[in-house]
Amino acid sequence: MKIHVLGFWGTYPGPGEATTGFLVETDHKKILLDCGSGVLAQLQKICSVEELDAVIVTHHHHDHVADLGVLGYAMLLARLTGARQHKLPMYMPLSPSPTVDGLQNEPLIDVMFIDDTTVLDVDGWQVTFAPTVHPVPCFAVRFEKNGQSFVFSADTSWADSLVRHAEGADLFICEASMYAGQEENARNAGHLTSVQAGKLAKDAGVKRLALTHYPHYGDWKDLFLQAEDSFGNTVDKLDTLQVIHL
Repeated sequence: MKIHVLGFWGTYPGPGEATTGFLVETDHKKILLDCGSGVLAQLQKICSVEELDAVIVTHHHHDHVADLGVLGYAMLLARLTGARQHKLPMYMPLSPSPTVDGLQNEPLIDVMFIDDTTVLDVDGWQVTFAPTVHPVPCFAVRFEKNGQSFVFSADTSWADSLVRHAEGADLFICEASMYAGQEENARNAGHLTSVQAGKLAKDAGVKRLALTHYPHYGDWKDLFLQAEDSFGNTVDKLDTLQVIHL
């Protein structure tokens, strides 16, 4: 498995970059995991939109779905030009929204709703979901195959269910939207601090931790130092178009 980092910002993208989005590439499939602002522009540096095999959406906040509507337009254009004939499955939490309605009206898109009982098989990888603590329905995602596992926290404040979901992961990409000392603000907003992200990873016994959903203020060095102190090991910083091998 290869995980291409398309975007890592929280709230809004940095210049020329994107909010949350990852391209998960298995032996034979390409899965878009979240589709935030600017994600499609980064995706096309790796593959065409028509090459996607599936889309997984963790929740319906704009910094995770801002490009989802235009992805629907891309599928409409692919249908009209004949660039794609088979449907693109999209898995997401149930959410009444004009964007979701528009996706459901596109014949080349198959919208399917997920919950914590959903289990997908993607190229032999078992994909499971765990609810997080966030103002809207939101699910962490775990990919697992032959003893290897990758877990994405999505957006969340502290959740014991996420500790269990991330248990023993080879790679855990976890949000860290705020710094040490901002725990109350983080809890109220449904997010984690750097210290909480590190503790969550330590409690889950993950092998490798990378932070995402970066804030647009403060000194990032502090964010990672705080997480490393809590995790007890080095913590990875993500970069646009970085490729992580599992």
